[in-house]
Amino acid sequence: MKKKIIFTFVLPFAYFFKTATAQFPYKLSWGKESILFATGFIVGITASAVDDEVTPLTQYDLSRLNKNNLNFLDRSAINFYSQSNARISDVALVTCIASPALLLAGKKSRNEFGIISVMYIETMILGVFLPSYGKGGVKRVRPFVYGNKAPLEEKLTAEAKRSFFSGHTTLAFSSAVFFSTVYSSYYPNSKYKPFVWGGSLLAASTVGFMRYRSGAHFPTDVLVGAAVGSLVGYFVPFLHKNKKQNDVTILPFFQNNRTGLSVVWNLN
Repeated sequence: MKKKIIFTFVLPFAYFFKTATAQFPYKLSWGKESILFATGFIVGITASAVDDEVTPLTQYDLSRLNKNNLNFLDRSAINFYSQSNARISDVALVTCIASPALLLAGKKSRNEFGIISVMYIETMILGVFLPSYGKGGVKRVRPFVYGNKAPLEEKLTAEAKRSFFSGHTTLAFSSAVFFSTVYSSYYPNSKYKPFVWGGSLLAASTVGFMRYRSGAHFPTDVLVGAAVGSLVGYFVPFLHKNKKQNDVTILPFFQNNRTGLSVVWNLN
């Protein structure tokens, strides 16, 4: 009878413990969210102020541009100018931004979509505003300004000096890596995980490539944007990781007529 009582009460307890720790990879806290939203607010205000310092180009500025001052990799972008490619990059970006909505399709992630939404808002704030530091601080001239395909009036704008680094690419990779990271956390054994990562990164890469082919950005602008966006998309979910998840695993054991609990600590 004693063994049956232990089995009856210990097994449900162990099952509840694993369910409570293993099914919820992320959690929110007032302190952490306050810090992240305050940081996002400060980043937004200061980045916008830095970006507002960009002034339009003049014809004298144009006359001083020399493509030979560009590195070999970036020099390849100066002959591109395409509004249609820019529109394709916009559509691909919207696709990336909307991709986390696919997490509603899964039961585990759907049940915690409120937590996911808060994390995604924090991700988007950083993804939107961080490039402004580069744009306003570096004031790099866009590739199409060096070529002869873009109209003169478009070259003589402040926007023509906001090349570094690519905001589209930053936001695309922030969204793509966020979506893939969160999906992998909720469904670590999913057979679709490689397709989620591959598809999301392909969509983000399409954004970057089309920004390059449109003449809006140099390859280095795109690469830096991809790196910054990937870091944002990964580290915001990382900061919300449920530290108790799988730290301790409790299971009943039955061996040599003995019944008890097996406790395993994960020190990683």
